[in-house]
Amino acid sequence: MAKERNKALLEKSIASAISAIEVYNKPDFKYREETFSILMINAWELLLKSKILKDSANDLRSIYVQERSVNKNGTPSKRFYPKLNRSLNPMTIEIRGAMEKLGLPDILKENLNLLIEIRDNAIHFLNKDPFFQKKVLEVGTANLKSYVRMFNEWFDNDLSQYNFYLMPISFFHSFEMESFSVNKQSTQVKNLLAQVLQKESQYPSDEKMDHNISLKIETKFSKSSTPDALRVQYDPSATLKIRVDVEEQFKNKYPMDYQELVKKMQERYMDFVTNNGFYAHKKRLESDKKYSDERFLDFIKQTGTSKKYYSTEIFKEFDKYYIKK
Repeated sequence: MAKERNKALLEKSIASAISAIEVYNKPDFKYREETFSILMINAWELLLKSKILKDSANDLRSIYVQERSVNKNGTPSKRFYPKLNRSLNPMTIEIRGAMEKLGLPDILKENLNLLIEIRDNAIHFLNKDPFFQKKVLEVGTANLKSYVRMFNEWFDNDLSQYNFYLMPISFFHSFEMESFSVNKQSTQVKNLLAQVLQKESQYPSDEKMDHNISLKIETKFSKSSTPDALRVQYDPSATLKIRVDVEEQFKNKYPMDYQELVKKMQERYMDFVTNNGFYAHKKRLESDKKYSDERFLDFIKQTGTSKKYYSTEIFKEFDKYYIKK
């Protein structure tokens, strides 16, 4: 059975968004801001069209550009037909048309419009100045937050398996950022930055809001005893080394072994028994890393004896089969 059209677009949207993030987070990528904007706007256009198709029972006419035909006598017909491109294929609405059709919140539209401006002007940019990079990072961070929110609101999918964040490309001191002037930029970059600053003034950032024009990025280091804290080492030679304890992250994501899972199941459900039905459900869910993964004796080399561990997300699936107490 062919995949529903809106789901096919949705998968492409996720792929484009992940590609945008991966490119941006590469440690030495010279075209990161431009490529991120191109891929992320593509992800949004596919997401919006997927939502439109979903709302219209996958009727492709809902995303086609429609135009009136002309009668033989030269008068406009009452019927509309898809407008064709040079390849004689139906033209689909562009991203701004999709934004209007779905009635997106104004602040989200403003954020998308800024990213569209960055994309449209990308071919002319030579982004070597930190101020421009900082602004794209802030606009992009707000954009990703909105993408995840709208995705979760519109579709019954889960993005928790992906890391939807942009990594700051360096650490700036406040006095360094204040030394950069918009007037030092080329006319084109200066105009775009002026537009970003004007929109930021019109819509001040508030991380508690659903959507923002931009989100300020602050990097702070503090001592913490929590198990999910990053372990940080500082080298006096001025090289900052950040090491994420991946083994600790694994334990946080998959806190239960088999015995602990069964115990939690017994506490949670009235009708739970460890029978063939339970083992079948468990085996199926173990193939999805959202619910389960293996931990090896040598965690770094991934060798030696392995053992299954489980995420608390697995209960959302078991809730479909058992009666909660």
